[in-house]
Amino acid sequence: MKNDHFWVEFFFIVTLPVKIHTVSLNDKDKLSILQGCPGYPGAQGLKGDAGTPGMKGSKGEPGAIGKSGVVGQKADTLLCWCSVITKIFSTANTGAQNCKQLLDAGNTLSGWYMVYSVTGKPVSVFCDMDTDGGGWLVFQRRMDGSVDFFREWTAYKKGFGNKQSEFWLGNDYIHSLTSAGSHELRIDLIDFENASTFAKYASFNVMGETEKYKLILGDFTSGTAGDSLSSQKNMMFSTKDQDNDSSASFCASAYKGGWWYSDCHFSNLNGLYLRGSHESYANGINWRTGKGYNYSYKYCDMKFRPV
Repeated sequence: MKNDHFWVEFFFIVTLPVKIHTVSLNDKDKLSILQGCPGYPGAQGLKGDAGTPGMKGSKGEPGAIGKSGVVGQKADTLLCWCSVITKIFSTANTGAQNCKQLLDAGNTLSGWYMVYSVTGKPVSVFCDMDTDGGGWLVFQRRMDGSVDFFREWTAYKKGFGNKQSEFWLGNDYIHSLTSAGSHELRIDLIDFENASTFAKYASFNVMGETEKYKLILGDFTSGTAGDSLSSQKNMMFSTKDQDNDSSASFCASAYKGGWWYSDCHFSNLNGLYLRGSHESYANGINWRTGKGYNYSYKYCDMKFRPV
């Protein structure tokens, strides 16, 4: 039996309050606008601004009492700890004031150490722990001519040179480190035949810059080099740009060094490094009572320690 398929279409006519407007787009096309028919739902709009805060609510009931905390330290215990900490930092900021104190504390090797001036300022210094019982603070050393010692006032004031070879510690530091207590001075000399001599003085200190680093020197006490420094006693320091000597001439300029020149010198340990005998007069590393004014030493150092 043959099945026939058919469709039935139903049309409903609904009367709506619709208004029709016709708009011409061009000569041929027109657009009809139906007003009154609902369109599809639009996209969700942006979130609006927050409203004004509401009224503050009433105060709530008190909460339950919490557990007791850990008991703290007593006040006197805290004060005690503060005292200990202050003492530790105070000790760290002062420390040893010279090489003798370092030696007495068990530092027996010669080398560079940190000491503290009377004002607490740290200073890096070379300590000779071997010569004559040790504990010497070396403030001048000549050994190879690698450093120029014919320098200006400011250089001698602040110090210069190389820790591995030649140096001048600095007049400010020498003054500061010798300003408290008594110190003896030792000078060691080695010639180019490797013969060693020395000179020692009972006391030594250097005044400050306002006194032009005046040399305060005690008596010559011993030494195979003889005494060639006492003639510079109570003299002010002179450099290539400051003439503070007692001579009519400019000693520092003439003898090429920074020194406690008088009229002019018996010693010139900051003079030119001239490697033994030299024809020029008194401008080398000279020590009159040693090898005289025409011989420049291979090595010399100047050092002090407390007595």
